[in-house]
Amino acid sequence: MRSATAPREFTGRHMLASILAFFGVIIAVNLTMAYFANSTWSGLVVANGYIASQSFDDDLAKARAQDAMGWTVEVSHETNRVKVSFADRSNAPLSGMTVTGMLRRPTTDRQDQALAFASEGAGLYMAKAALAKGVWDVEITAAGTGGETYRKTYRLFVKD
Repeated sequence: MRSATAPREFTGRHMLASILAFFGVIIAVNLTMAYFANSTWSGLVVANGYIASQSFDDDLAKARAQDAMGWTVEVSHETNRVKVSFADRSNAPLSGMTVTGMLRRPTTDRQDQALAFASEGAGLYMAKAALAKGVWDVEITAAGTGGETYRKTYRLFVKD
């Protein structure tokens, strides 16, 4: 035979504990999200958008002049190295260039690296880099022997 037990009463203390637990979770989540929002990428692309927009026409003219050169540029990576190869319009390798670069993560500046490229012959240039797994942006700046300049950003995906 079963003995009948009286149902537990829901008291004011239970209500207070429920409300405190509910708002405690909400506040904890908000504080965690605020911490991560402030400790990761700021979202800043340029310091002053208006000032950056003033050079748009010049930047567009430089991009058109760069495209008119007809250079073919290929960017790739190996273990701890970034490779860049340059070829002219007739697919002949471009040697004797000064090539520099920056390696960046798209969403943070904590792993930015300056790249110093050295010629490996036949239009091939290599730079040492600490390439961790993930997405990288490589900004290449090159000066040709005839005074030509080339600047472009490429995206690399490192899987290993």
